[in-house]
Amino acid sequence: MPSTAASLSARERLISTAAELLATGGLRSVTARALADLTGQSASAVNYHFAGREGLLAATFEAAADQVASTRAAWIASLRAGPPPEAFASWFAAFNLERVSAAPPFLALREMRHDAARSPAHRRLARRELEASDAFWRQVTGAFQLPPGAAEACADFTEAILGIHGGQPDHPDQTAWLIETVHRYAARVRGARGPAEGWDGWRQLARARTGQAERDDAPLAGGAGRIAAGAAEVLGRDGMSGLTHRAVAAEIGLSLAAVSGRFPSRASLVRAAFDHLIASIQTVRGGVVPDLAARRPIAEVASEMAEALFDEDGAASPGLLALDELLTAAIREPDLRRDAEDLRASRGENSATLLQRIDHAVDPVDGLDAHILSIVTTGAMRSAYAQAPAARRSWLAARLTASIGALFG
Repeated sequence: MPSTAASLSARERLISTAAELLATGGLRSVTARALADLTGQSASAVNYHFAGREGLLAATFEAAADQVASTRAAWIASLRAGPPPEAFASWFAAFNLERVSAAPPFLALREMRHDAARSPAHRRLARRELEASDAFWRQVTGAFQLPPGAAEACADFTEAILGIHGGQPDHPDQTAWLIETVHRYAARVRGARGPAEGWDGWRQLARARTGQAERDDAPLAGGAGRIAAGAAEVLGRDGMSGLTHRAVAAEIGLSLAAVSGRFPSRASLVRAAFDHLIASIQTVRGGVVPDLAARRPIAEVASEMAEALFDEDGAASPGLLALDELLTAAIREPDLRRDAEDLRASRGENSATLLQRIDHAVDPVDGLDAHILSIVTTGAMRSAYAQAPAARRSWLAARLTASIGALFG
């Protein structure tokens, strides 16, 4: 391995460029050609410095983890004066806003965690990063004197927010909605269990602005609907890089010509998968009336949630993986942003139903509470990717029990 200052600089340029590509285009964008074009180095430079693409990715993720660790240390330093518990909401809002607007290191680690769902290549580092995140949040929640379980809830909430909003939120009302959600979250985690301040109307504004109210949200019918469902299935199993006309045709048993005839371009196939998911999710409107007769302990509901999210072998639900893929793709691709807003604004019905079933002390719950539960559940699922597949269900059940208890118990 070269050791001169010049070669070290070339190596660092490759790592920095790989992090930028991960942030803007995901794993599939990190290619020898792209790196050569952007750094001015030869196509063989990756092999020379890192013994191949996997070595470069590992080095890039390690460097990103080091940068994130430095950022966390700075935020911990801001707490040395011992802030009062009531300062948590503003501190937490500032932290989340920095994460969603920041940076390749955070976004690179998001890609690493997401990849751990399907590939063991980076699972060790994903687990190490999860442990570092949990340790950071234990320090934060200890400084603000928050209850047990708050550290896990905060870690998973912030991880999911990064995936939902990506880099900069793509419209001012997304930032406002994020701040509203963060402040309600802070109230719940600090112990508010009755009616709480907060406006859930941002979801309706997002729908109105994108024109979703005028859209036909009915599922695509006939052959088009079958292809759209197949596209979503392929996305969940193989990721965005695996979504091809040929893969969808094989998935649903149609000819390649039949799929290409309905959806000629890859972009139209991606949008069909979006439409399929949007049609299958209903927005929570107004308040949620708890069904007292159906309430059960948090641990029981958390266990059922874990079983729905992971099968016995630890494979994640294809539908939820597809949703994750599409939200991430929409962050990267401007022409998909309207679809991303539709998906964001359509989240919550399943979470509202779960809140109805939990024997919790929050009464009444509303769409904003449901949105928070959806976010925390998404983050916990992503955190579970770092675990060995056989351990994911039990790990997630325990994680959700702690997090939901901290927020709604």
